[in-house]
Amino acid sequence: MPMTTTHALLPIAVAVAAARRPLPWRLVIAAAIAAAAPDVDGLFKRLLAVPPHSIYGHRGVTHSLFAALVAGLVAAALHQILRVRALTAGLVVGAAMASHGILDMMTDGGQGVAYFWPFSSTRWFADWRWIHSTPVHRAQLFRDVQVRLGLELWQLIIPMFAVSLVIRSTRAILPRFARA
Repeated sequence: MPMTTTHALLPIAVAVAAARRPLPWRLVIAAAIAAAAPDVDGLFKRLLAVPPHSIYGHRGVTHSLFAALVAGLVAAALHQILRVRALTAGLVVGAAMASHGILDMMTDGGQGVAYFWPFSSTRWFADWRWIHSTPVHRAQLFRDVQVRLGLELWQLIIPMFAVSLVIRSTRAILPRFARA
């Protein structure tokens, strides 16, 4: 599965590509936190003794579209703090959180994602599972995290920011050609 840091970088890459003007940093930070937040379910196993395959375990409820909708509604309610309109706050934060489940569905390891909970507890994988996932063991935490970060750097982080910069550059150049 992608590391939590990789999930948090996705909204930043989208902001680089899509924003017509700079977005308020509060909104970008809120979106990054929302994109990483579903992995809080990893704590449930340890703190609340939640069984691994429970809907409340990893890749369960917190990875669902429902959780993303709730996060979007909370962001919309707090839109003044984020310094954007309510609709913008809700859509950006909700989409950022929803992206977490989608990325996790594209991994080749772990269990599927309960993306459509509460309507279905079925755990889903994407048909195209191109993100390589390696387990992290406590005994070799530093080495395992280093290996995963290296894989994700080449599989996800560099390509996503490269695409963002190409989109941003293209959007800046096209109006110049339209005027000519």
